[in-house]
Amino acid sequence: MRQITLILALLLSIPAGSIAQTLNSFSNEIFKQKKTKEKRNQEIDISDFTYQNTFSNSNSSFLELPRTNPAIAFAASAIIPGSGQAANGKWVRAGIYFAVEAVGIIYHLDRNATARRQEKAYEEFTHQNWSVLAYAEWLVNYSMQNNLDNGWENLQAHIDGKNPDFSNTTNDWSKVNIGLLHEVEQETPFVFENRYGSEFSHLLPDYGSQQYYELISKYYQYQPGWQDWYGQVTTANNQNPDLYRYMWNGRDEPFTLFYQGRDRAQEFNDNYRAAGNILKLLVVNHVVSAFDALFTVQLKNSRIETNTNLMKMEQFSVTWHF
Repeated sequence: MRQITLILALLLSIPAGSIAQTLNSFSNEIFKQKKTKEKRNQEIDISDFTYQNTFSNSNSSFLELPRTNPAIAFAASAIIPGSGQAANGKWVRAGIYFAVEAVGIIYHLDRNATARRQEKAYEEFTHQNWSVLAYAEWLVNYSMQNNLDNGWENLQAHIDGKNPDFSNTTNDWSKVNIGLLHEVEQETPFVFENRYGSEFSHLLPDYGSQQYYELISKYYQYQPGWQDWYGQVTTANNQNPDLYRYMWNGRDEPFTLFYQGRDRAQEFNDNYRAAGNILKLLVVNHVVSAFDALFTVQLKNSRIETNTNLMKMEQFSVTWHF
């Protein structure tokens, strides 16, 4: 009985905190508490990636729209080839489109300027070497020598006593009634060595028109208006029918000035065509660059979505948007 009383006294003398600590330690050592593992139910969002964080505020800046919006990238490159590629870091392709655009514009302007200079020089060349009065005088002689009934007498009476001014043949247009000239042309056939052909294929266009400068160095019908032909045929001393027939055997071949006019006209027309072809190439460059930018952004967006789905543990999916 005394032993029990002594034990109780000892227990009562121990502080309550010490007993709690001892029991707690005992419990921790003997009965392990189950540790609950926090389950992460939160799905990985595309905003977790640095790339998306970089462009998460893309709507706040117009310059960033081509990086995420395929339509904006398409429009940007359609207007300025390569701009959509540059916005997405595709510098090589952007450089190619920029270079094609720059070189194309420079070449187009150069060919156009060259063609205009050559065209102006050609026009000046004709003003010194082709005369409507010389052509009208030849047409009268041609009709007379071949006994044509085409009203050449009225044209002869109108131009009689007038001489071509090869210092500036634009003055000769005031000396010729173009209506009378056209009436004779409409009734004039090609005369060959042993037969008559069809009527002249063209009427002389109005002075200064594009067709005028084109036809006088293109069709043999107008070769007599050139100064060398006028000097060697129309005003030749030995006038006879053989001078006014189309032989096609070398005797009626145009003289040098006709060929020079033809070559000059071909030069500036070739340059105009080259300038036009470059414009077509520039249009193609705009279209190709626009679609390239469109597909670049679409492909990039599809890859981001694919990578995001791969990070999800619950599923595997690949979605390709076009």
